[in-house]
Amino acid sequence: MERSDNHGKRKRDEVDRRDPPQTPERHIAEGGLTKSSHKRHLKDVYQVGGELPDLPTISFTKEDGQGIAPGHDDLVVITMILTNAHLHRTLVDQGSTANILFKPAFDKLGVDEKELRAYPDTLYGLGDTLIKPLGFIPLHTTFGKGIKSKTLSIDLIVVDVGSAYNALIGRTTLNRLRAVVSTLHLCLKFPTLEGIATIRGD
Repeated sequence: MERSDNHGKRKRDEVDRRDPPQTPERHIAEGGLTKSSHKRHLKDVYQVGGELPDLPTISFTKEDGQGIAPGHDDLVVITMILTNAHLHRTLVDQGSTANILFKPAFDKLGVDEKELRAYPDTLYGLGDTLIKPLGFIPLHTTFGKGIKSKTLSIDLIVVDVGSAYNALIGRTTLNRLRAVVSTLHLCLKFPTLEGIATIRGD
């Protein structure tokens, strides 16, 4: 019976490999309106923005993956320069629109807490509870090194919760950088006046 079953399985596998993949005829597209799609709709209505900028091609090669364990499922964690310090353990979070700075890292920067501006909203998604931020602060932030770097003033929301990271950089900043992230290669790339900059996972 075992031999018979295995033989049948082999025949089914062979059939699967020979048959071309089928293109489904059904489409499932129902669902509620997301916040981002609502914003896009409003931009279209009011014709805000314009065309996407003409950007150079960014690609990832085998060399970009050197030293990375195959089959990993790690997050992209980088080092950036925040004001006057190298801020390690910065999580690149494409699922977030906010830039977060955790309180212990904020304290080590030596910035006076009085410089925080009021942040009226509550944050979702950091743990199981809603978080009331301490405030936000715009800080000069440099990505990359030397001539292949970019410095932006970004608004960082300061929160007093425990985290394995010092900061979290979200989609808004990644879009301003024109960055492309590869979780497979654990790095991000973005264009500069001197060519494509690469920041490898920390």
